[in-house]
Amino acid sequence: MLSTASQFLHNSLHPSIYVAPYSPTSIEIDANPDKDSWSRIPWSKDFDDIRGPFDAPPNERPSQKCRTRFKMQWDDSFLYILAIMESDMEVQATFTERNSPIYHQDSDFEVFVDPLGSCHFYKELEMNALNTIWNLMLDKPYSDGGVEYSGRIAKFGDDRYYEVQHMKTSVKVLKGKLNQKNKGDVVWAAEIALAHQDTLKHQEFSGLNLSPLVGDLWRINFSRVEKKGGINWTWQQERIWDPIKKRHEGKVDMHLPDAWGYVQFGPSLEKSNEIGEVPFSKIMEGKGDPLWPAKLAVMNVYYAQQSYKECHGGNFASDLKSLSEFTDERILAPFCSMKDSRYELKLITENNVDGFIFTIYTEGSMISVTNNRLLNVKNVYITESYNGRIDNSNQD
Repeated sequence: MLSTASQFLHNSLHPSIYVAPYSPTSIEIDANPDKDSWSRIPWSKDFDDIRGPFDAPPNERPSQKCRTRFKMQWDDSFLYILAIMESDMEVQATFTERNSPIYHQDSDFEVFVDPLGSCHFYKELEMNALNTIWNLMLDKPYSDGGVEYSGRIAKFGDDRYYEVQHMKTSVKVLKGKLNQKNKGDVVWAAEIALAHQDTLKHQEFSGLNLSPLVGDLWRINFSRVEKKGGINWTWQQERIWDPIKKRHEGKVDMHLPDAWGYVQFGPSLEKSNEIGEVPFSKIMEGKGDPLWPAKLAVMNVYYAQQSYKECHGGNFASDLKSLSEFTDERILAPFCSMKDSRYELKLITENNVDGFIFTIYTEGSMISVTNNRLLNVKNVYITESYNGRIDNSNQD
């Protein structure tokens, strides 16, 4: 177990969680926020600047007239999302062709989902107030050399073609008019049904066509983009470890999946004790991802390695001691003192390119990260002999 001080540190950095209740019936997708199926579901907190309140310029944070909120629920086939965007500026909506780059020009609502929490092969949906859709998949974040898979850049049958088949979306302007220059006071709603079949494509278990189970956690985040990317408001702020500044700092980059929040798949309303946004006080009590401290630790090493490489001729460090100037000792130290934990930091070579894998074995789990941000979690059984450990499960 982590010490009280260490637990406080890890929990205070834990991303937001929204507990979505199970819906016993399917939901009609018509962007009507007043229908009965949403009446008992609580709203999320309001979106804030992508960097968070401490790192964002005050004039880029949303006013009370530019609120963005959402609700979520789920069934065996879909994750349902209802979002409302309020605006005191022009809501631009011009793209009408599917898979257009919405945020380049229009007011834009975005959903990012990484069901395995691996930071690889995550899905992104963008939509404007005309219900024009752009679906894409990233094999890994852009900063790790990732590329887009979509119908925008590839045709059916091409390796980089990706498209959803079962998603449903709807948009409704609740107040005001679109494309009114120098005029605001506009409210529009978006309702989305993300099909699990589409979300789980290209995952290790995609061929099994699985649905989430009660209690499962998926990484998720939402973004609202205005003024051609000049404004970016999100549900979970994109805060990561900055090895040079030696602190966690907000970044203007949605493609940091390790910084996203969580959706937890809850039971039905009749069986739920708590649904909606998990209060910070509950996260501090330990309600969240039980492996979060270890995930935070391996990502601390990941970011440290990127800075080490930049400062040392393109090579990664081969031991933790060499990384000490770039890591946060408070985040790593608790695992060093845990009796049943193991560290393993390897320097490997693939195709003449130096790489690394950093692994923590803790509390029956193996959490690892590679040089291209592949975050992997497995349940393991650790024998008395470190070299004799047994992996007796598939990936979570």
